[in-house]
Amino acid sequence: MCGILGIWLKNNLAVENLAKMDNGVKAMQHRGPDYQAVDLYKKYAIGHARLSIIDVEAHANQPFHSKDKRYTLVFNGEIYNYKALKKELIENGKSFTTDSDTEVLLELLIVEGKEAIHKLNGFFAFAFIDHQKEEILLVRDRLGIKPLVYYEDKDYFLFGSDLSSFFEFNIDKTIDTTALNYYFGLTYVPAPKSILENVSKLLPGELLIINHSGLKKEKYYSIDTTKEIVVEYEDAQLKVKELLEASVRLRLIADVPLGCFLSGGVDSSIIAAISGKYKKNIKTYAIGFDHPYFNESGYSETVAKHIGSDHQTYMLTKADFKANFSAFLDAIDEPFADSSAFAVYMLSKKVKQHVTVALSGDGADELFGGYRKHFAEFRLRKMNKTKKRGIKGIALIMRPLKSNRSDRLGELNRKLQKLALGLKSAEHQRYWGWCQFIDLKSRKKLLKYNTTENISTLNGLDWKNLNSILYADQTLVLPNDMLKKVDLMSMASSLEVRTPFLDHHLVEYVNSLPADFKINQKGGKQILKDAFSDYLPAEIFSRSKKGFEIPIYDWLSEEIGEIMNGPLFTAEFVNNQGLFNYEEIRKLKNDWGKTNFGDKIYIIWALIVFQHWWNRFIK
Repeated sequence: MCGILGIWLKNNLAVENLAKMDNGVKAMQHRGPDYQAVDLYKKYAIGHARLSIIDVEAHANQPFHSKDKRYTLVFNGEIYNYKALKKELIENGKSFTTDSDTEVLLELLIVEGKEAIHKLNGFFAFAFIDHQKEEILLVRDRLGIKPLVYYEDKDYFLFGSDLSSFFEFNIDKTIDTTALNYYFGLTYVPAPKSILENVSKLLPGELLIINHSGLKKEKYYSIDTTKEIVVEYEDAQLKVKELLEASVRLRLIADVPLGCFLSGGVDSSIIAAISGKYKKNIKTYAIGFDHPYFNESGYSETVAKHIGSDHQTYMLTKADFKANFSAFLDAIDEPFADSSAFAVYMLSKKVKQHVTVALSGDGADELFGGYRKHFAEFRLRKMNKTKKRGIKGIALIMRPLKSNRSDRLGELNRKLQKLALGLKSAEHQRYWGWCQFIDLKSRKKLLKYNTTENISTLNGLDWKNLNSILYADQTLVLPNDMLKKVDLMSMASSLEVRTPFLDHHLVEYVNSLPADFKINQKGGKQILKDAFSDYLPAEIFSRSKKGFEIPIYDWLSEEIGEIMNGPLFTAEFVNNQGLFNYEEIRKLKNDWGKTNFGDKIYIIWALIVFQHWWNRFIK
């Protein structure tokens, strides 16, 4: 796990930016605290910040060069099958000076070029430079576990792991108003967009070739969503178990201490249980809250006792939030308002005190249909007209009552209102509506610029097929929200997080299974639960799904008033930005503290995150 950074000059007008590379690498040293270095050339430069995981010796530091110095690699991630690839290369006459996966990747790219990517099992973002041809190959992993962003103007091209590094250069900081609209709807900016007009994100499974002819982008990997295999349910269970266990075993390889996140949910519990099967006294870690509605740490302790792990639960309090809020906001390189990021930030900070690598359960919900919206979609498609009318009627009666995520009644009403709204929409419109935290009507009031919404990765899906709903989440929610969150928050503490559910062999197999293997009348993730039913206590499989959220309203009730009446929300500051209608912000200030504030808390949260980011990087 590391950070990469590079610059390519189109002409001599941008040559002064080469001297800024050291500061750019320093800006992301949280991604790689063990070693930082920059290589300068006449027309380009490459930099790296290393977090040592495999072969921690200095000879494996990067930028890593071929023996003849023709090729250079900077690499962020892990190649889990590097030992098998190394053996194959040795059999074909290659020799090695390190035990690192970096050297294996370099040699494989020298031999096979971009075709080598198809042999990799892992997560990665890397730049491979051929100095003789003066060409750079940029690659992002198949599922978008690792980020890769790039900037282009008429004078130069910049790429790296972290947008915060780019602000050390003379970049154009113009806000992309379409991306701003997405941010306030989804709480994140979906790729290929970024919050800045001149910055883009490489999509999962994409590569980019840079040379004197310009840029050439290619898609090297995608999942075939039209392929559905015929298989017996019991056989599919065995295959899921076999593939996931193999994935976990690969991800237990490390030359540094390793443990598991353990929330007590199905996904992380299965990963921890498998890890405990292959690694004695596996360490597991959980976050709890001093707020009873949000605290579910009892489940993780039940699992830990069952699998015999060395377990620690960290109880977060309002005081923890206050003490770490500013540092948490500073960890955000692009506006990102998924509030659960704070819990991941604190968990990573605590876990890093004990281990350098942690396994997580991320990806299972998107693969197996684990979100409440998936089961709601399944039930809605089976629902008769009478029941639909009844839901609409109850929702109408309850509409005046509080709707929020802070207590059971408010959460029930919130879900009921969303379900009733979804009954009026076609499948693709319903999916898009359920993805949003802040609706279009509220955004039109708040933002001065509103644009037509079109997520390119969602185009062309067969919305009648329930599997397409899951695939939509794999291309939208998973890389842009869930994996972005884990990468940002874990890297802030220099912690590597590995995701066994996202081994591409498992992903491809699960996507080929019939939808009813995953979601049926019993709920979501059925084949996963059945495959591992003997690994965990029954109560873990029967518990209701709950998001990894924090009690924003209770923890921030005092601070929000102060922040909203502070310098970042004055009429002068907001009007000078030219992005928001101040009258709507004034109304939010006046409404704060009222009983039925509802989902406006997400507008407030998104505004606070954005204004902090703006003040730090743009102003």
